[in-house]
Amino acid sequence: MDFNTRYAKLNDNQRQAVDYIHGSLLVIAGPGTGKTELLSMRTAQILRQTDTLPNSILCLTFTESGATNMRQRLRQIIGEDAYKIAIHTFHSFGTEIINQHREYFFRGADAQPVDELTQYQIISGILENLDWRNPLSVKNSGEFVYIKELIRVISEFKQSGLTPAELKTIIADNQRIIDEIAPDIQQIFATKISKKTIELFAPLAEKIAKSIGKNPEKENSNLPSSITPYANVLALSVAHAAQEAIDTNSTKPLTAWKNKWCEKNAKGEFILKDSAAADKLSAVVDVYEKYIEVLSDRSLFDYDDMILSVIQACEKHPELRANLQEQFQFIMVDEFQDTNLAQLRLLFNLTSDNDDNPNIMAVGDDDQAIFSFQGADVGNIQRFRQHYHDPKIIVLTDNYRSAENILTSARQVITQGSDRLENTIDGLSKQLTAHADSQGSRVEVQEFSSTSEERAGVAKQIAQLIQSGEKPENITVIARHHKELIEILPYLYRENIAVNYERHDDILEQDVIQILDKLARVIVAIHQNDLSLANSLLPEIIAHPAFGFSTSDIWKLSLHAYKNRQLWLESMLANSTFKEFGEWLLDRAKDVPNLPLEEHLDNLLGLTIDSENNNPSIISIASFYFPPEKLEKNPDTYLTTLESLRTLRQKLRDRITDKNPTLEDFLEFIDLHISTKTRLTQIWPHASSIRGAINLMTAHKSKGLEFPHVFVVGAIDSAWGEKVRTRSRLIRYPANLQLQPAGATYDERLRLFFVAMTRAKNTLTMTYSQTNDSGSDTIIASFLTNCTPTIIPAIENSTEQIEIAKTSWSERLTSPIIPELKDLLTPNLETYKLSVTHLNNFLDVSRGGPQNFLLNNLLHFPAAKNSAAAYGTAIHNSLQQTHCLFNANHQLPSTEQILQFFQKSLESQHLPADDFQLYLDKGQSALTTFINTKASDFHDTDLAELDFSNQGVIIGETKLTGKLDVVDIDKQNKTIFVTDYKTGKPSHSWKGSADYEKIKLHKYRQQLMFYQLLVEHSRDYGNFTFTGGRLQFVEPDMKTGDILSLEDTFSREELAEFTQLIEIIWRKITTLDLPDISDYSADYKGMLQFENDLLAGEI
Repeated sequence: MDFNTRYAKLNDNQRQAVDYIHGSLLVIAGPGTGKTELLSMRTAQILRQTDTLPNSILCLTFTESGATNMRQRLRQIIGEDAYKIAIHTFHSFGTEIINQHREYFFRGADAQPVDELTQYQIISGILENLDWRNPLSVKNSGEFVYIKELIRVISEFKQSGLTPAELKTIIADNQRIIDEIAPDIQQIFATKISKKTIELFAPLAEKIAKSIGKNPEKENSNLPSSITPYANVLALSVAHAAQEAIDTNSTKPLTAWKNKWCEKNAKGEFILKDSAAADKLSAVVDVYEKYIEVLSDRSLFDYDDMILSVIQACEKHPELRANLQEQFQFIMVDEFQDTNLAQLRLLFNLTSDNDDNPNIMAVGDDDQAIFSFQGADVGNIQRFRQHYHDPKIIVLTDNYRSAENILTSARQVITQGSDRLENTIDGLSKQLTAHADSQGSRVEVQEFSSTSEERAGVAKQIAQLIQSGEKPENITVIARHHKELIEILPYLYRENIAVNYERHDDILEQDVIQILDKLARVIVAIHQNDLSLANSLLPEIIAHPAFGFSTSDIWKLSLHAYKNRQLWLESMLANSTFKEFGEWLLDRAKDVPNLPLEEHLDNLLGLTIDSENNNPSIISIASFYFPPEKLEKNPDTYLTTLESLRTLRQKLRDRITDKNPTLEDFLEFIDLHISTKTRLTQIWPHASSIRGAINLMTAHKSKGLEFPHVFVVGAIDSAWGEKVRTRSRLIRYPANLQLQPAGATYDERLRLFFVAMTRAKNTLTMTYSQTNDSGSDTIIASFLTNCTPTIIPAIENSTEQIEIAKTSWSERLTSPIIPELKDLLTPNLETYKLSVTHLNNFLDVSRGGPQNFLLNNLLHFPAAKNSAAAYGTAIHNSLQQTHCLFNANHQLPSTEQILQFFQKSLESQHLPADDFQLYLDKGQSALTTFINTKASDFHDTDLAELDFSNQGVIIGETKLTGKLDVVDIDKQNKTIFVTDYKTGKPSHSWKGSADYEKIKLHKYRQQLMFYQLLVEHSRDYGNFTFTGGRLQFVEPDMKTGDILSLEDTFSREELAEFTQLIEIIWRKITTLDLPDISDYSADYKGMLQFENDLLAGEI
């Protein structure tokens, strides 16, 4: 179709935009309004009406597919000149500029892109060199707590176009204002808020406003143009709160302002939250600056550098900027609502400051701004208007996709948002007019009683549609998250419905990759003579069905090794059942230093031939995963597993190019992915579309697509509406630097649902359930209650929920308890005594509960001690030695001696070198502070590590044992007070904040109660009075530097209930009546419920 024919088909607003060639133009294009045709036709019109060369026109899109579609459409209109038009994504445009003007970038070097793993290694290296007092140096389980957040924040800095120097300027200017008003904040909120507080608060806005011009030499003239001065933001918020308080004669606005803006410091004084977060943010900027230096030194660049580097080069080299402006006479940007601040700053650089009305067109729709998690900022549409001095605005409202009732419902949803252009631009209307045939169209909201009913109902309706003659590829299911799509798959398969679902699987979650990983770890550990590590890994390997060992044989092996104090490998070599496998492991360990990685992997898979006997390998994982019949019976699983192995090999080849990789390199490669939570992704299937299959996709993925029939599932308030919970960030931005994605806002979720709705051409079915998978009540997304579609109530059926199997490796060893296992454990149970550690393991459903107890405490499966636990052991040992020497010499050892105790004990834990140095520095600092602070708490009468194993502690039939860290015994008054040392982050109260802390403190409190029972029922101390227990934290509080402790005493009623719980658990253990905890949530709430059910006899 030629230009004239296409031009004649344009509507008035499209034609107006095509003909508006010169000057700045903003086109607001709603869904289905033909913006792709507009962009192509306007490009052709520029070539027809001006002398512009094709390569002087720049078209920017957001996806490669968008760029390809535009070029294909242009080729139909202008022929081969379409290939001369500069059509790019923003990042490919950045790459093009760097390639053509290399002298301005990376010091002229041939830089290479940095992958996620290298990013992690660079930032990890920076953090390793920080002083441990730096707020970013915190580790948990040996990993830096902030590393993933830093990678994310650095990306946000770059997406916003901000350099370290600019960020330091912002932080310094903010701190100036914060310091000036800090005394006022403390004074105003020093007492409880009252009507008098309004009088103190109201003048604050004026004071802040006056401070803006107080120090011109330190003024914010150097602030980036995109950043609002902190004083302006703060003054405006104070003024609004004060005015509302005066107008309503209420203190509630002041309380709301205080809660939003302030928090208490260690002294109990109110300070601005931005002040408390400033030190951490400054440390983040220092890491950002160092990260940039390292990339430059190593001639590397990351994804976000493609834009930021071009910005910096343009602003540093005016001649480059002038040449680019001269080259690109016309600029058009598609999906403008998805631009981030860096991309916007790049566009500003491409248009001359001397040109009041440059030739730039932006096409976008604020109602479809859904990519804030990628840094997109819907506010850029307004910034475009401000920067280009009120450009011409054209609104496309003729919709050629959806039936009228679909558009009506979609508008009823989107108009509930507040952050919309219709609310800020006078006279702007985005009411869409339907031009599609509405015959047979339908919009419904369907209610189901449960998620299983919902999934089954949707699957049945799709099956009926297909049976009526509808092509499957015309049907699409859209959900908020991939999780909902995965959960509906079994129901679709049950209806024999083929599915086109582009899965981004993490191959590290594939069973075949995990068993390869475990095998490699054992083999390398044996090679390195780290037999303790090998010992802890062997149980999971031997339990895998690929090796064919029976459960009872594994139980016997574990108990034999424990009884004879042998390593599992030793017991295996002496056991006819396991001997051949043990020898195979030893042979593989000998190959570690010499055999290339790919041959090693072949050996582990069992794909090689025994060269001596010309026989296949005795171990063949491949035969387990790839039997001939599996390809025919379950081709999806067969091919997915095969593809996982192929992907693994290819990723290894891509990653390790400078040497022949070894099995140790393989493990380092896996560890990096795990520690960085970086997925090793394979996309399955490879085809983007499968004929004869329905489509499943997230709402984000559906953007830009259209389908005759759309089902939007899971339309509940906790997924889309006002009840959505979002995770807090570890690094907080100040109020004038809001760089974090806005995807958590209600408005963005409205826009996302609007996008999902407007994919539908003919029928739109939205579904929700009254209860979720755990049985909790749910409600419909709040914005749907204001829509016209009638809610079709639930039809009661008896659909069985289809479970997606996901089990632990140990499940086949712990469930069910069979007579043979009881016979094996009977000798051990006859002499068994319950310790508080065993009690905690039994009750902690967050860590496996009774099944974990069975595996580790009765069957004695070995487990490796992590570095944090080894550190805790070394601290305890050094304090024990301190108490013992004090008892013997009646004099506290010197701090130097105590630190020597600690170092020697830490050395005996055999930590990795990096961890050893980290924990050595940390422990020595903590112990120095602790001894200096708590020296007076040491007494030469205290008993350390008091052992109750031979004290004959029996309650009813329950036998108890345990060791107490420190016992203060007053023989004259017959009293005992117990102290238990704790490493790790100290707690300020028994309440706890995060779920893991609540569990930890709950177990600590039960530990002290357990100790009281030990004392009161012991042979030697039963006539003593237990006066209380203390948790003594050894490490100082990070904020205050104080050494904290928690004390408690217990009522007889509380002890009686706890005793009852212990006796119940004792009976469960000794009869091997271990409860199934699969119905309990793996959190603090689930743990309490489990305890309550045990006490009530309900489990």
